[in-house]
Amino acid sequence: MSWVEMKVRGLREEAEGILGLELCSVSGDGLPFGWTPGAHVDLQMGSGLVRQYSLTNLAEEGCLRLAIKREPESRGGSQWLHEQLRLGTRLQVGTPRNLFALQPGTSPVVLAAAGIGITPLLAMYRACRAQQRPVHLYYFSRSPVHSAFLDQLQSQPDVSLFSGLSSAEIAQQLPGLLAGRQPGSQLYSCGPHGFMDCVFESAIVAGWPRDVLYREHFQAPLQLADAPANQAQAVQLMLTKSDKQVAVQSGETLVAAAARVGVEITTSCGMGMCGACMTRVVSGEVDHQDQYLSDAERASGMWIMPCVSGCSGNELVLDL
Repeated sequence: MSWVEMKVRGLREEAEGILGLELCSVSGDGLPFGWTPGAHVDLQMGSGLVRQYSLTNLAEEGCLRLAIKREPESRGGSQWLHEQLRLGTRLQVGTPRNLFALQPGTSPVVLAAAGIGITPLLAMYRACRAQQRPVHLYYFSRSPVHSAFLDQLQSQPDVSLFSGLSSAEIAQQLPGLLAGRQPGSQLYSCGPHGFMDCVFESAIVAGWPRDVLYREHFQAPLQLADAPANQAQAVQLMLTKSDKQVAVQSGETLVAAAARVGVEITTSCGMGMCGACMTRVVSGEVDHQDQYLSDAERASGMWIMPCVSGCSGNELVLDL
């Protein structure tokens, strides 16, 4: 991944606990890259952490705009940004990547966001409006004061806002919202795992084909995020390009094991979500624990996310 130094040009409170951040080039010239709706960037914190955040704006605006929720159980990223950023602060920013792209075309788009999941969907909404493409955004939040971008969204006829609903009440609302799908429509969802599962389940019941349903995860499910890979047994890891091997200990990640014999695997999120560590598998039975690979890629057995995934057999051979 290549990095670009950028500076903070704007800070604002988008909603309670949500920091709006605008980044521009240090020189004031245009940005050296572009992106498409749904993209995210990696930010290097002053503490050395790297975290990923969705871009809420379009590339032609000439800056990067992010909205970052301060997480009560922060692993250090959101807390550092909320407490340490000042106007003029310089940050190392990774070039944008898109793992949740808005599919091109003119077909109708339905967007379902909950909480901070509004961030990538806002860029999609703006792109559809700019292209005069049919779109409708359903935005669920805890309360109006916790709803980001209300000043931009609340008067729009193609936006429906919901606040203060319980999970059960949201589940009751979704079937009606997703009924009567227009031909060719695509559905994009972002928010907590339970919300996205409910959106997809409601859509499938309403007759939406699975291949027009898209989602983005902001964090790994708790059972994955809290459980180290390879807990069940030790695995012999073979690294063909480096001509090295190492015994992966119980509870140790493949990335950590490889590092013990001098093989560095590039990582970013450390949760199997960003794709930075994607590695080709030469042989072995992969125990997939990531949120990045498609079902087809997992079934092929050709790829692994070694930051979280492991091996269900005794030996794993990687092209490293």
